[in-house]
Amino acid sequence: MDRTKIHPLILISLFINAIAMGMFAYENNNENNIGYTVTFIIICLLFIALTIYGIVRNSKINRTNK
Repeated sequence: MDRTKIHPLILISLFINAIAMGMFAYENNNENNIGYTVTFIIICLLFIALTIYGIVRNSKINRTNK
């Protein structure tokens, strides 16, 4: 079964969403909403991890195809 690459626009949108979640976490930290801050930090880290995974996966697929 062929492995398909993750589209670069999806990776870019994940990264932009990670930045937005980080900004929401910062705003909620300033308002002393610790629960929301922790939640948005976890989501931000998840999105960053998914972006890195997608980049690594795409580079592995590119290397195996050559």
